[in-house]
Amino acid sequence: MRVARSQLRGIATSVALSTIHCALFSALAFSPARAENYLSMLSVLTGQEIGRAYRIDGTIPKQADNTNDQNACANDPREVPKADAARIGELARTDREAASIELARVIGPCMTRKGWRIVITGADIPGIERSAIAALDAVLDKLSSSLPSKVDQHSDLVRVRRYNANVIYTMKVKSESQGTADKLRKFYMVDARAAEAMNKTLMKQTYCTTPSNIFLKAGLAISWEVFDAKGLVWRIRLTSEDCP
Repeated sequence: MRVARSQLRGIATSVALSTIHCALFSALAFSPARAENYLSMLSVLTGQEIGRAYRIDGTIPKQADNTNDQNACANDPREVPKADAARIGELARTDREAASIELARVIGPCMTRKGWRIVITGADIPGIERSAIAALDAVLDKLSSSLPSKVDQHSDLVRVRRYNANVIYTMKVKSESQGTADKLRKFYMVDARAAEAMNKTLMKQTYCTTPSNIFLKAGLAISWEVFDAKGLVWRIRLTSEDCP
């Protein structure tokens, strides 16, 4: 069956927890190093900054609010299951600071739902200033708040996220366009190189712009991934080096 590229192009687009909480967060301190932007998470063991807390909506973060939200998340067994609590508690026996960072990772999704973005040291990207990462994340937060949104007649944009140095756009094929997705999947099976070249061209037309796309300019890569009811249809990645 011959697949029309114009058709395919459309898709492209508890008590134990309380004890652990007290022990671990005693290794950390939040101070408003730049009160207008973030709260700086400092280690009371070394005094070094090991993370920052930003408000997703861009408002000035408040120490009391952050502490209250941390307590709520860390003491909720739905957010810190027994297995994680045991693992973090064991780590705290030998390295309280590492355990505190791990707890911050675990309660990250809960803090996000409460309007916080926690950027910890392990989330740094070599060559990109942390302030720039936070600014880019704020752009993604704003975009995510409007999802899902229509891409075209075949698909919707359902998620946008950053994973390390990659910005990932996730699109879902509409149920009524399953047949088109099946044809695209078959196209990949028959000639993966041609299919990837076609989708890479679409990405270049979208992101290789003047002025430069803010994510590519900052040194991040952009990925598109398309799913249907059967799973992944295709995934393609673009970097600044792909733009002429």
